[in-house]
Amino acid sequence: MRGATDGLLPEPVGGLRSKHPQPVLDILPSSNVQEGTIAEGSQNRSRASLAANGHHPVHSQGNEHANSESDEDEDDEDDGLHMPQQQRQRRPTSDLSQARQVRPNLSPATSELQQGGRARTRDGQQRTDGVKDKDKDNQSRMRHGWEMQLESQEQATLLSQTFFMYFEDKRHETAGNPPPDYDPKNDVSEWRMKDRLKTVSAILAVCLNVGVDPPDVIKPNPCARLECWVDPLPPEGAAQGGQSSNNTNAQIGKNLQSQYENLSLRTRYKLVLDPTIEELKRFTTNLRRTSHQERILFHYNGHGVPKPTGSGEVWCFNRSYTQYIPISLYDLCDWVGAPGLWVWDCSNAGGIIKGFLEGVAKHSQNQAENMRREPGRAQQGPQTRWEDCIHLAACRENEVLPTNPQLSADVFTSCLTTPIAMAVRFFLLQNPLPSTNTISLDTARNIPGKVSERRTPLGELNWIFTAITDTIAWNCLSKPLFKKLFRQDLMVAALFRNFLLAQRVMRIYHCHPVSYPAIPDTHNHPLWQSWDLAVEMILAQLPKLVEQQKAHEAANEVPQNPNNAPNGSAVQQTPQQASQQMPQELEYIHSDFFADQLSAFEVYLSSAPANAGASGYGKPPEQLPIVLQVLLSQVHRLRALILLSKFLDLGPWAVNLALSIGIFPYVLKLLQSQALELKPPMVFIWARILAVDQSCQSDLLKDAGFTYFTAILNSATGIPLGNVAEHRAMCAFVIAMFCKDFRPGRQAVLDANPDIIESCLQHLLDMENPLLRQFSCLCLGHLWKDFPPAKAVGLSCQAHARVRDRSHDPVPEVRAACLHALTAFVGTGVGEGTLDPAVVLEEETLASVLLAMGMDGSIMVRKELTVFYSGFMKKYEGRVVVAAWEQLLEERDKRFGVEDGEGEGGPSGEVEAENGTVGNGHADESQGAAGGAHRQRSASAATADTATSLDSNLRPTKRLSKKTIYRAMWRQILSMSADPHPEVAKNASIVVDYIFNSLLDSPLGEHANSILDELVVTGLARDQANLSGVDGLSKQRSRDARPHTPPSPSAASTLSKQDTGGYFGTLSRTASMAFMMKSLFGGGRTPTEPSADAPTSPAQSQRNSLVGGGPAIPYRSRPLTPGDAAMLPPDGQTPYKSRPLTPADAAMLPPDAMDHKIKGPPHQAQAKVPVSPNFTERDPTQAPQIPLQSNFFTWSSSYFREPQMRPSESDEPGSLDYNERLWRRNRNDKIIASTQPLKDAAGSRPWDVPCGYFGIGAAPVKMVFHQFENHLVTSDDRDSIAVWDWKAQKQLCRFSNGNPPGSRVTELRFINEDDQAMLMTGSSDGVIRVFRNYDNPNTITLATAFRALSDLIASTTRHAGLVFAWQQGQGRVLVAGDDRVIRVWQAGHELGLADIPARSGSCITSLTSDQVEGHVFVAGFGNGSLRAYDQRLPPRDSMTMAWVDRKTDHRSWIVGVHLQRGGLRELVSAESNGGVRLWDLRQRGSVAALPSPGPKSPSRSLRSLSVHEHAPLFATGSADHTIRVYNTSTLRQLSSAEPYMSYLRIAGGGLGASLGGGGGPRNAPITATALHPHRMMLACGAVNDGHVNLFRCDVESYAGKSGDGGVVEEWRG
Repeated sequence: MRGATDGLLPEPVGGLRSKHPQPVLDILPSSNVQEGTIAEGSQNRSRASLAANGHHPVHSQGNEHANSESDEDEDDEDDGLHMPQQQRQRRPTSDLSQARQVRPNLSPATSELQQGGRARTRDGQQRTDGVKDKDKDNQSRMRHGWEMQLESQEQATLLSQTFFMYFEDKRHETAGNPPPDYDPKNDVSEWRMKDRLKTVSAILAVCLNVGVDPPDVIKPNPCARLECWVDPLPPEGAAQGGQSSNNTNAQIGKNLQSQYENLSLRTRYKLVLDPTIEELKRFTTNLRRTSHQERILFHYNGHGVPKPTGSGEVWCFNRSYTQYIPISLYDLCDWVGAPGLWVWDCSNAGGIIKGFLEGVAKHSQNQAENMRREPGRAQQGPQTRWEDCIHLAACRENEVLPTNPQLSADVFTSCLTTPIAMAVRFFLLQNPLPSTNTISLDTARNIPGKVSERRTPLGELNWIFTAITDTIAWNCLSKPLFKKLFRQDLMVAALFRNFLLAQRVMRIYHCHPVSYPAIPDTHNHPLWQSWDLAVEMILAQLPKLVEQQKAHEAANEVPQNPNNAPNGSAVQQTPQQASQQMPQELEYIHSDFFADQLSAFEVYLSSAPANAGASGYGKPPEQLPIVLQVLLSQVHRLRALILLSKFLDLGPWAVNLALSIGIFPYVLKLLQSQALELKPPMVFIWARILAVDQSCQSDLLKDAGFTYFTAILNSATGIPLGNVAEHRAMCAFVIAMFCKDFRPGRQAVLDANPDIIESCLQHLLDMENPLLRQFSCLCLGHLWKDFPPAKAVGLSCQAHARVRDRSHDPVPEVRAACLHALTAFVGTGVGEGTLDPAVVLEEETLASVLLAMGMDGSIMVRKELTVFYSGFMKKYEGRVVVAAWEQLLEERDKRFGVEDGEGEGGPSGEVEAENGTVGNGHADESQGAAGGAHRQRSASAATADTATSLDSNLRPTKRLSKKTIYRAMWRQILSMSADPHPEVAKNASIVVDYIFNSLLDSPLGEHANSILDELVVTGLARDQANLSGVDGLSKQRSRDARPHTPPSPSAASTLSKQDTGGYFGTLSRTASMAFMMKSLFGGGRTPTEPSADAPTSPAQSQRNSLVGGGPAIPYRSRPLTPGDAAMLPPDGQTPYKSRPLTPADAAMLPPDAMDHKIKGPPHQAQAKVPVSPNFTERDPTQAPQIPLQSNFFTWSSSYFREPQMRPSESDEPGSLDYNERLWRRNRNDKIIASTQPLKDAAGSRPWDVPCGYFGIGAAPVKMVFHQFENHLVTSDDRDSIAVWDWKAQKQLCRFSNGNPPGSRVTELRFINEDDQAMLMTGSSDGVIRVFRNYDNPNTITLATAFRALSDLIASTTRHAGLVFAWQQGQGRVLVAGDDRVIRVWQAGHELGLADIPARSGSCITSLTSDQVEGHVFVAGFGNGSLRAYDQRLPPRDSMTMAWVDRKTDHRSWIVGVHLQRGGLRELVSAESNGGVRLWDLRQRGSVAALPSPGPKSPSRSLRSLSVHEHAPLFATGSADHTIRVYNTSTLRQLSSAEPYMSYLRIAGGGLGASLGGGGGPRNAPITATALHPHRMMLACGAVNDGHVNLFRCDVESYAGKSGDGGVVEEWRG
């Protein structure tokens, strides 16, 4: 998934990079690079060479970007979001762009694939092995003229170093589903402050009584005297100047209020100096009355009164200030109320908190008792939350405030209200450095600047202090406590930040400040050292700063009346003089604190694991609050946003952390900024936020913040990036989330930007960016969902038709998004009265085009199509019910052989009803209405004419739905209810059940019940006869999607039709109606539609008849003619020929046609069917409801919840996935290198050395070796697949392929063998399935399943089911069989590329293709002919060669045809009569042949053909239980061996006798053979024996003489 996405990443121009799981369809420049490869440069090859030699390639930055950065000398802020560049290039449009190039790129071992040119090894030296001359001879003798394929060094390198993986995208790993337990609400934490409070009022109670010390305090001399930086007792000289104690007291109070106002200006302050108890009560109660439920601050300075008592009392004064009056904390708490913020600056302050909490407990208890006595009081108003109190105390209980004369007396208050001055003084006292020894304490208080101006020295210090204290609290406090203390209230946050400083300062002087809630001690946090550095840098420059400030002040003093000015008039100032009077910025060295912290944050991001299972995943970064503070600065803002984007990219946990730290108000405000350089990171950040939390819709609606994204999405505007498409895709996602389930958002978007729909439609034409196309569709869907104004705008510009054009988009996600948008389009307008006929016609046309998507190869697209059908059928429910009713009548007629009435509706099938025309696909509303609320009326109205036109046999004289979209859609949804993928089948079955329930609820329900009963009874009677000859396995019901008949009681009880209302009377309301119907609807399908039910194809039915019973032939689309009836046997089975067979007839039958006559081991029990990822079974207890709800948008939005700006785990050197992949590559190279020298010897030595034997429980029909793993996969003649470890001779896994009874597995292939392989299977019902983790029964899953051939049409007497060839380099599947075409499927696009006419009336029995370039493939047919095709030509002209001469070529069933991947590229074919021929694509005749046996020899003597991929040999399995191995060069037989069998051979009555070949011993014909692609190993199995025999070629002696080290130990023995 990662390898094909680099083209989607924006260019590194100060923006963001992320990846998308879809490819970029780009056209590579013309070169020698063949289709299906990646043109990697020499730099990539050198890096791959380094990786192969143990050096990891550099992933941090691409070479080309490194060069550009060195030339342009860009700042690190501009490239902060660069993706790690990897040397990968885009694939051509025609190529499989969905593939993933697997890293690391390693050079495989040198093989014959590199012998076409001057192939070089990893060290760059030319090959000089001992077989060089022989290689030249082989090259000159290579077949088909293909020796030129590998002469290009670039081509050879690409073949050896380029690997593409398929079906490993996210959509295959998840089946397009979010996890079953996924809930968007669980992704986001509660970051909004629902209980946000404000400190609206404050009481500043200062109890100093200047000049009088309290009796319990003994102050030393000298001692601390400053209160709010004012000396209450100035020197005597100053006192004589007239300053009284009252003035001093007032100045202290004024300073205290000013210091608090610096923290919060909006708070109303009430200063109370030396208060009495009456004053305190009056002021506190008045403030509580005006503050309502908001917080009140109570600051208590008790330096002039005794210490608080142990019983919970503080002190104030009487009116004459002659006594100290105690105040109970209980009373004080009652006066102030709650919530409250309490600051206690006095000795023994910790005891106050203890006593206060006791008073709070009493208040809460009393309130609870009052509520119990008077319950009605709860309705009178909110109750007081007494426990909501916050306390800050200067010291613990029994501690005394410090009296150091160098400190202020109110050191705790100074720390809380003037932190910078206190911190600077503390630094000077604790660090007498030479750089600061000339600075006095008083000078340090005069740092120039303002706290609110961050570009001044004082403002910068305050900014740094805020960031440091916030960060310390973030890292030391629990997240709920941090949220309460630092994000709930600005005043509380400011005081607690400063409280951390108090902790650090006062502990030096043996005081320990206390808080409630308690917070941990933070005095030794490492960030305090950064604070000390920042303070020292400012203090070192302070003398110069003071001089600059004085100079600026002097320069700005302009005399108003200079001496030379006449009459005292002021001199007019010049502009230069006016500018000099303006405040000038001080010149000083700014602190590097924020730049250093951003660098530290960047280091964290570079090492933070993105894998949820990695160690350290989800660990919060220490610098996150600092990043928040940096957003306030324009200097660092861009870099901070870029780093924040990288952090949010880590996942939802990172988004939650950023939201909880308070990032949202900042990024919301930045939406008002028009700075172009900020747009890329802002778009990225908002996409990540909305992907996690949809509740931000209302925030975007305020101040029209959404217009920030609509402007970027508009194609007329841009952002400063080389590739803006991905950021526009993010904007489309943001708008989609903004409109999702938010009607005001849709209205606002449409009003603010009416061209938004047109802009999205234009982006659908951007074929370079599938992510933009995908989210443009999703944006349109959410914009017009349930919003008719937007739908009207879309209709005016034909938006639905332009979106519909994406139904054949090469990217499955875009096709699914197209369906998602069209589902919303059709679903809008339901239940709004009479529909507009023009709109109905448009929607019918739209649905008719989408019918073709029923054969889409992507399960995600087909699943989304069922959602579209459910919405369409819900809207036009009455018409669909009519179609279902008439389809039911037709099925009844066909079952009973009644003529359909050729004159119905005229020759064209169009019927003019009484009130509307039906032939064009729509009828008048009187015949069918939309809307679930009028379902009963609609059904009645729609069937009025039909119900009144029924004859005595319930046969209608008119058909309203024939040749309408409703009939076609109903037939297709029936077909999809038997889809090979369980989730598609589940969705379709829900729709089918709902429509049948609607039919049964209509006035025709009674008639429908009776017809259904007749169909079931007929089916039971038919199956009762057919099941008598079928073994136990076939009698078992298949999995839920494919039962032959409904589970029923005995036939007699069903035929009796008791008072239950018929068989379907008991089933009509269950959730399994669709499963019942799949066995009833089998006839009358059109050539373009798959069968609605048919569990078996006609070919399968014939095969089942041959093997001893099975389902009857599916009913034809016309009644049986007398001639047809004469051909049917009495028992209902389909004859294959009259017996005995003639040799000519036998030659045209498959080789295994009579294998059922040979007794063998019983079939194994039914195996488990692997399910798709995140699949949930349907709940049968719930009634079906439509429309279905799609989860595609939820799944798509998960893209923005996943890391996209860093390599995947498998691409990270040193990761577990990377190391495993590296090990696999090295192992593969070792196997190739060790087996290549043996290929020539294997072509001349016997292959009769047994090396393994194990029982598999059933006769193997197909088997295949894995290239590198010790895996051998076998399948039986039904649906069971087993995976074996041939070395350990044990079964690893066994599972069911899931094909219906009567069909079997016909092909097995491994894909992605270079890395983690998958198993691709083909079955005779026309379905291809791909299994992931096929060797593990616990983790095996169905990656994908699709019907590769929709119409399997058997030949006259021949049937092959389905055969396919897999092209790993091209990512294509060539599918053929019982069909007239060869269909080419693109694995990456999951679409059929072309239907190539087979140009033959016979079935195709075998396919093989060129694996290097992938253009040419060869097909073998049941009549013995061979044909070669070239995909580069138009389909009608693609056949380039046909070997059809029955005199000189094959004359019987082609058992196999194979084109070697390596070696001399031999093309070998074999026929059932024993003939084997070698071909050259350039010659009309065969180049060599093993002659077929004479006319008197037994027919069908050859059963299987296997060709080694690299060695010059092939093996055949014969009917006489013999394996023969031949050399391809001389056709000399190398060996002949009979596999061991566990059953006794019984003489007489053998297979030859049954075929007219005379008597003889009964042997077990060989059913399957398989040669290992690299090792010299052969596997085989026989008909009546459930064992696999392994043979090998004895080449050990040759290996020892060759000096190459012999065969690797992995495979010996």
